[in-house]
Amino acid sequence: MDGTTPPGRGRRARPRATALACCAGAAVLLAGCGAPAPRQDAARDAAAAFERALGGSDHAGACALLAPGTREELERQEGMPCARALPGTRLPHGGPVRGTEVYGRQAMLRLAADTLFLSQFRGGWKVVAAGCTPRRDLPYRCTLKGE
Repeated sequence: MDGTTPPGRGRRARPRATALACCAGAAVLLAGCGAPAPRQDAARDAAAAFERALGGSDHAGACALLAPGTREELERQEGMPCARALPGTRLPHGGPVRGTEVYGRQAMLRLAADTLFLSQFRGGWKVVAAGCTPRRDLPYRCTLKGE
């Protein structure tokens, strides 16, 4: 013995330290498992805000919730500002969110009558594509999308 560890104590300290390390590791893993929930909620909130803006004919508000590339592509295709061009897309009223899938900074939200694709930007989640319908063995076909 070196005089720094009381007799019989050295062996008990290691299992205690190991147990603490295991608990800390489990806590980190469990915290990591819950991390997507806030992102899912934020993506759902952005989709709901977009749907509310469209439903209330607040086209400027809906345009503010579009990803920059999507807004620019709409304006380029229609030759007019987003708020004037958006009504011509005849996007369906999507209704309530039925499912949310988040993969990193991308999200797909299935609504009752539409599918929206969103990306996370510095200012929050923005709609990248809307008016999307699935096609067998092919990518979704979207009425509104960026290039």
